[in-house]
Amino acid sequence: MIFRPELSPPSLVQTKRKRQALPASWMRSGTSKGLFVNRRHLPKAQEAWAPWILAAMGSKTEDPRQIDGIGGATSTTSKVAIVSPSSHPGVDVEYTFAQVAVGKNKIDYSGNCGNIASGVGPFALEEGLVEVHPGQEKVDIHILNTNTGQILVETVAVDQEGYYAEEGDFRIAGVKGTGSEIKLAFVDPAGAVTGKLFPTGNPEDTIVVDTPRATATPFSVQATLIDVANPFVIVNSSSLPLGFLEGSPEWLDMIEDIRRKAAIMMDLAETTEQAALTRGTPKVLLVSPPYSDAASDLDPRPNIFVLAMSMGQIHPSVQLTGAVCLGAASFLKGTVVHKHFRGNSRASLALNGEGSHADATDYLCTRRKIHIAHRSGQIPVEVHLDGEQRVDRCSVSRTARKLFEGNVLFYV
Repeated sequence: MIFRPELSPPSLVQTKRKRQALPASWMRSGTSKGLFVNRRHLPKAQEAWAPWILAAMGSKTEDPRQIDGIGGATSTTSKVAIVSPSSHPGVDVEYTFAQVAVGKNKIDYSGNCGNIASGVGPFALEEGLVEVHPGQEKVDIHILNTNTGQILVETVAVDQEGYYAEEGDFRIAGVKGTGSEIKLAFVDPAGAVTGKLFPTGNPEDTIVVDTPRATATPFSVQATLIDVANPFVIVNSSSLPLGFLEGSPEWLDMIEDIRRKAAIMMDLAETTEQAALTRGTPKVLLVSPPYSDAASDLDPRPNIFVLAMSMGQIHPSVQLTGAVCLGAASFLKGTVVHKHFRGNSRASLALNGEGSHADATDYLCTRRKIHIAHRSGQIPVEVHLDGEQRVDRCSVSRTARKLFEGNVLFYV
């Protein structure tokens, strides 16, 4: 019997899809993993990227396992960096960050990811997008993050051939191995998305949740709504309603209710329904004094503890932009972070870069460092201030490693 397609039932007739091969690198960047792509390999218009990215990562079919793509089924392993040369004066490369939703056919371009940003410099070197002069051992790479319009300066080690030298003995919390140190500076990071350091005009606000999903009655919390590197809602954990198991569905609903109301207060959304559509912005950080058990094995002793949220779930450590934002808020008068700040001789608060120790309330210091404890260890953040309420830059250190390179195959 000869099979005749023209007589096949309509349900058996399918539109033939085209298989794409996307040249890319898969990298561990800080404590995240992501797909790094040279923009020239994607469609020219950004509006046309979504089908490619979603199919490559495995979110096209809304599968929470991302089994038909290379995504890792978590928010920290479902990220994409698109990198290209820049024509802007003083800028080497441009970088667009895409947070790919897990279990949803959606991409969030609303903010930056600091961990993924730390891999942009190494990737740009590997792609030949940055010029390295003979004899250089380190290179400063100026990066424009197109999501926020912010400038990042990344100091990266290079080998004799001008490529990224990834081997080293620098270690970061959340990664078992070591690598070469990547210094990442967020330049003039305030107002990255909203245009304001404090979008509400206040260093501390009371967030009132009128129609909570998890609690029987309305509640309020004390928080700092701040935009440094990314918009964050920094909540005083002691002001949270009691009676909820941390990480339970009810507890997660409560935190999401806070995030949605804060989004409205920060003019990032007009309604809670609209705020629910963009779970990546703003993000939530819950702060408290460092727990004695969490700090016992950490040296130097941390100044503050943070529980970070990422796309509706507890983050295993803390976002790099979250650490940057928290570090800045620690030295700004009136924030809930400043109220929890633990100033002591081991806080490594450097005065004018000379290593002198300063009291936590001495706002004339131009360069200071805070150690932030999280679930996986701690992260130091160096904060440069210009006066009392202006953040000049914040610096953190990361490592990165290329895991594989080649073509990602998918159908669109």
